[in-house]
Amino acid sequence: MQRVIFDSSFLMAVAENPTTWFQDIVAGLGSFEPILPACVRDELSKLASGRGKRAREARVALDLASNFASIPCGKAAVDDEIVSAALTKGALVATTDADLVLSLRAAHLKVVSLRSGRVALG
Repeated sequence: MQRVIFDSSFLMAVAENPTTWFQDIVAGLGSFEPILPACVRDELSKLASGRGKRAREARVALDLASNFASIPCGKAAVDDEIVSAALTKGALVATTDADLVLSLRAAHLKVVSLRSGRVALG
C-alpha cells in the first residue's frame, strides 16, 4: 500500500476550499495510508489555538487528519523532517508549499499537489 505524508499547507488548502481530494488520491493511487508527522500536527495545533480564519482552517485540517497514522519527528526543520520521512518510508508527500516541492523533487520524490482544486500526482 502506498503511503502519503501530509504537510500542513495541503490540509489547510483543502480546509479553505473543500474538494474531493481524498477520493482523487484514491482514484490515482488506489488505497493508501495517510500519514501526519507529529511536527506537522504540532504546527496545526499552534495555528488552531489562535483566532480568525486561519485558526478555523487549522482546526478543520486537524479534524481531517484525525485518523491519519502518526510518525515522530526529530529536531530538524519541519520540511526537512518531511523529506527525510518520505525517503525512509518510500512515501509521496501531499503539499502546496513551493519550497518543499522543490526539495522533494531534488530528492526524486513524488508530490501530491492541488491544481485548480483538483489533486495532481507527480
